[in-house]
Amino acid sequence: MLNKWIKLSGVALMSLYLAACDTAEDEGIEDNTTDMAEEEGSEETGDEAALEEDSDEDTEADDTADLDEEAEDEHYDHDEADADVAELITIEGVADHYHTGELVELTAVMSEETDYDDWHWYSREDDADEWEIISGQHTQDLIMEAPETTVNVRAVLYDDAHAPYAQSEAVELEVDNH
Repeated sequence: MLNKWIKLSGVALMSLYLAACDTAEDEGIEDNTTDMAEEEGSEETGDEAALEEDSDEDTEADDTADLDEEAEDEHYDHDEADADVAELITIEGVADHYHTGELVELTAVMSEETDYDDWHWYSREDDADEWEIISGQHTQDLIMEAPETTVNVRAVLYDDAHAPYAQSEAVELEVDNH
């Protein structure tokens, strides 16, 4: 009988915890749930604590993903990849050729000092295509897997008003899967 009571208490506590995750008072309810479980002395307390930690990590990951999506949306507003700005950026680190899936590591180097740090990397398969932003690449270093086909890439630096400040000449990432 005591085992059933412990199991039912654990289920009830888990239900309370899950319901609390959707409210603004998460911390207070989580603390109460943990305290109640400790008072009962159930063996499931360790599991519940692990679930709480996992849930907290998931929530933080979801929040980070939401911020990344918002940042991506803001960055997609930069449709001036073909803007007529000075080519003050040199791209370093281009290899002779790449194999599909190989790590590509490039660095955009400014020819003059600047405080701007809003970097975007773009790619396209050929001159007839439009430049497309490379998702998740917002520093002067580009780190990605080599695509399946040869592409051109370019780095663009934006100023504080989100206008293109400088860009690089397009460089070719030749993909040769010999």
